Formats: sequence, C-alpha cells, structure tokens
Amino acid sequence: MFIAAPRLLQRRVGPARLAGCTTAAASLWTVQPRRCSTAASGKGNFFDFLHVARHPDIDVAALQKTYHNLQRRVHPDQQQVQVRELERRQQRRTAAADASPTVAASPTPCVPDAAGAAVDVSTYANAAYEALRTPYARCRYLSRLVKAEEVKGGPLTAAEAEELMVEDDRRTMATREARPDAPMSQEFLMEMMSASELIFGGDGADEDVRRQWAVLRHDLEDRAKGYFTSAIASWDAQDTRAFHQTVLEWTYVNNALQNLRERMLE
Repeated sequence: MFIAAPRLLQRRVGPARLAGCTTAAASLWTVQPRRCSTAASGKGNFFDFLHVARHPDIDVAALQKTYHNLQRRVHPDQQQVQVRELERRQQRRTAAADASPTVAASPTPCVPDAAGAAVDVSTYANAAYEALRTPYARCRYLSRLVKAEEVKGGPLTAAEAEELMVEDDRRTMATREARPDAPMSQEFLMEMMSASELIFGGDGADEDVRRQWAVLRHDLEDRAKGYFTSAIASWDAQDTRAFHQTVLEWTYVNNALQNLRERMLE
C-alpha cells in the first residue's frame, strides 16, 4: 500500500529574520585569529639571558649593545605594532576564505599573543641589565647564583634561575643555613659601625662634618675598587669561598657609600 510522505510544515520567513540568519551563518564561517601561547619554561640566569660570560669582569659595552638590541625587538610598543600587522594580514586571508566556505581551508596561522610575553621579557631584560652593568651589582648577583647552585648541588634549571630575579627572604635564609657565610672580623664591623655613626649622626650643616664625609667617601670608594679587584682574583682562582666573603664585605661598604651619598646631597 502506498503511503504518502508527510507534508513539511512551511512558514513564511520575514526579511528581517532571514537577514539575521544570514548574518549568523556568516559569522560561523568567519575564521577568528588563533592566539599562540608564548609561555616559556624559564629565562635562565642573567648572564645566559644577555649572552654574557659568567665572570665578575665583563665587556660592559657589549652588554649594553645586546640589551638595547633586545629591547628594540621585545618592547611592548613594538610588539603591539607587529601583532596588529599580523591580524590585518589574517583578516584579509579570512575575508577571501569567506567567499567559498564549503572549501576546506588550511589551518589558520596563529597570531602570537605577544603583549604579555613582551612585557615579561622586557621587564626581565631590564632587571638583568641593571644587575650586570655595575661591578658590585654584578658580583653580588653572581655570588647569589653560585650559592644557589651550591645549595642545590648542581646547575639550576632556567625556571629556578629566573626566580633569582627577586630576592626572597625565605630563600636567602635557607641559603644561609645550608651555606653559611664566614664570620665577619670584629675590626671590620667596628669600622662599619663608626662609619654609620658619622653618616647618620653628623650634622649636614656643619662644615667640619662635611669634610669628614668627603674623607669617608674617598675611603669607601677606594675600598670598593679593591673589593672588585679581589673578587676578580678569587673568581679566577676558583676560590668561591673567598669570592663570597669579598662580596659580603663589599655589601657593607656599598650600603654605607650609598647612604653617605644621600646625606651629602641634603
């Protein structure tokens, strides 16, 4: 027996509704730019990051050149320009693909989500440059890096080295417990205490005090130069214990010098 197929329910569709459907369908076929992940497992220590030899004495001119070239590539403003250009190119490609949606398209090239990554790299580059451009900061960072490796018993991973960008009190205490510094001499501590009393207890309006400050400044600057020479010598001799001790005493002298310079500007 022949059974007639059921009649399809037909309904008039208004122009506005049809236009809405057309727009929705078109949006389904519009290929949105894919965002690539730019996350990294770690940037490594400052020396490796800026391609500088791990040594107390480095080529500062080469460091500056590397730093400025890197910032020109990764500065957020420059990265935004590159991302916008990539997006414009992708939009032109997808506009052409929209004309024939039934044709299988090749995977959409991803547009790097460079904004966050660029800020991250740019910030790390700034920190690395500031830590390596002056003798004291460079030797202090090198001492922290070596101590971290000594505590671990081997080289740090890139992520572990990156954590040294920020000085953490808990990490510092753990390092001191595992790798204690040699005790400071009483003579040295007394000298630093006397210097501190002169710096903070002296009256800046007194000419005699200012003359004493000038003498102290010359002495501290001369000591700093001597510590830099000693740091290079102990590093070249592979005497890390002497290197750490030099940097520790240098830290006291450097802090006193910075405080003195601030008082002399008052």
